[in-house]
Amino acid sequence: MSERIAMGFHTCVDYELVWDTTVIEEQIKAFDIRADELRMDIEVDSERAIWIVCLAHFKEGIGGEAVPLEPEDCERFASHFEYKVTLGGTATRAAIILDGLGYETMLQTSCYNEHVKRLMPKSVRTLPGVDEEHNKVYPHIVLQCRGGVRIRGNDIDFVTPRENRIMVSRDFDSLNIPILPEKFGKMITDVDVFLLGCFSEVIDKEVLKGCMEKTRALLSHLKKDAVVVLEDGCYVRKEFRYYVHEQLASVIDVLSMNEDELQDYIGRRINILDPQAVKEVLENVRESTGVKTMIVHSAAWALAYGENASGMREALEGGSIAAATRFRMGDGFKVEDYEATKKIKDKAEGIRFCEELERMLGNKVCCIPSKDLSFVEHPTVVGLGDTFAGGLLTGLLH
Repeated sequence: MSERIAMGFHTCVDYELVWDTTVIEEQIKAFDIRADELRMDIEVDSERAIWIVCLAHFKEGIGGEAVPLEPEDCERFASHFEYKVTLGGTATRAAIILDGLGYETMLQTSCYNEHVKRLMPKSVRTLPGVDEEHNKVYPHIVLQCRGGVRIRGNDIDFVTPRENRIMVSRDFDSLNIPILPEKFGKMITDVDVFLLGCFSEVIDKEVLKGCMEKTRALLSHLKKDAVVVLEDGCYVRKEFRYYVHEQLASVIDVLSMNEDELQDYIGRRINILDPQAVKEVLENVRESTGVKTMIVHSAAWALAYGENASGMREALEGGSIAAATRFRMGDGFKVEDYEATKKIKDKAEGIRFCEELERMLGNKVCCIPSKDLSFVEHPTVVGLGDTFAGGLLTGLLH
């Protein structure tokens, strides 16, 4: 067993929809959706509600997730678009990225079906979390939108402020994440880094309690100096996010999140290029979560804050370069694409932000600017956080 990286547990089948503004505008009219209905916090009890939530997110330029009451509404929503089938889930997509960069990994999945068998790279040693006959596909619908797109229909008329994506699913396997602490635990005793995907789709408290108990049991099999990273998310039930942090803070080393997840945690938007505002939020969130080290990645910068922040530069660079490469290249990028991304100039506003934040926080923070990708005409925004997580792990190995 040569794998130095292990991951769990979320695996899903993604339907990556091909954006079509005409389809969007036709459905606004077909469902008679009005501007004053656009909200992100409604119960998703119909296909119409999915459209309302999606439009609300795109209007604000915010990524997010929605869990409809009926899985069939996901299929109906997807049927309006062309789409390609891929594998998703933080741990799974990170494993696929690492395969392209030449790293072997171990992964415990939460589902195992025809698409997982077909699309999972051979370099990923996979432990299915379900029995062979449990092979039903619960698709995760992914709709990504570019910035600067005008959407009009009825009295709705807005321009998307930035590129982003929304994910829609009701996945039995994600709602009831299987975790095999003894079986997987025996496989991970020698790994150096373990990546935990978040539990954002779990909506039953008893299921989540079980997940926490099994996760702690699993991580107890790791060697003492292994690094555990929890990649965070925007939870369907927001209070569950705080519960997960409370339950896992003592057994993880790094809590990683993106800019939307940082702001979702505090319940308000901030200017991510304002060092003072970011400093205050970092201090508050780290104290609240009780984690050793926070990592936050944004469109302009990536940073580590807390214990050993100064030793995280290589990890931050690995994550940032990987995410930037996916942004400009999409699926299937290779080592040479990754190396080419390193030569792209940094964002000027990111440079200024990092210099000021490091002046304010000293060795409590390590901050690097993101690459200037303004030249990319057709960016990929699906899976950037997962890709960042995969690249991050390569730096933590060193």
